[in-house]
Amino acid sequence: MTEHTALTRRGFLAGCAAVTGSLVVVGAASAGSASAEEGVSSVANVQYGFLSDLSRCVGCENCVAACREANHLSEETANRRRVQVFMNSRSNNVYVSTSCMHCDDPNCLRVCPAGAISKGAAGIVSVNPDRCIGCKYCVQACPYEVPTYNNVSMDKCDCCLGAGVAPGDTPYCVQACIFDALKYGPVDELRAEAEARGLAPVPVGEACGPNCLLVGERG
Repeated sequence: MTEHTALTRRGFLAGCAAVTGSLVVVGAASAGSASAEEGVSSVANVQYGFLSDLSRCVGCENCVAACREANHLSEETANRRRVQVFMNSRSNNVYVSTSCMHCDDPNCLRVCPAGAISKGAAGIVSVNPDRCIGCKYCVQACPYEVPTYNNVSMDKCDCCLGAGVAPGDTPYCVQACIFDALKYGPVDELRAEAEARGLAPVPVGEACGPNCLLVGERG
């Protein structure tokens, strides 16, 4: 580990690229189906999140394309998942894939005056477009600049709930990653897996409790 970096609105992605050999905690089925209800119940109180492995990501953006296709995002809708490239301390390119952090205590949810944002099973933070009034308070409140707007409402990652993926099941972005650079699961399990690889947690400074893990460094 070379450095402990506090994550902020502007510094999150740039800071994570400087971390070497470290872990950063950045953090539907038919309603009438009994098995579906049992599945939701089993993840109701479990926080899920993403793990992005910088040592494996090559910047192909398959995850971005899969997200757009599966969720039928319009041309007016920005990418829900983003891949950015940074240069590390050894002048090598490092790629990182991130989306919504599905925070423990989401700033976006707390400031929404319309009650359009909710946190449900598997800790997934989602937005109801029918209730969104377009005030953009969520944009101002999010430390990670996640919310975007199309011609209907605010839009963000919902772990593919709207594309028919049940809470706790694998979103399409992770399914599309052929390099195993993205994982999705209970945050405690992802953290334990990372720490088993000898990667120590790096403190973060965001009180909202983001649920994204960043590990490794390419090159």
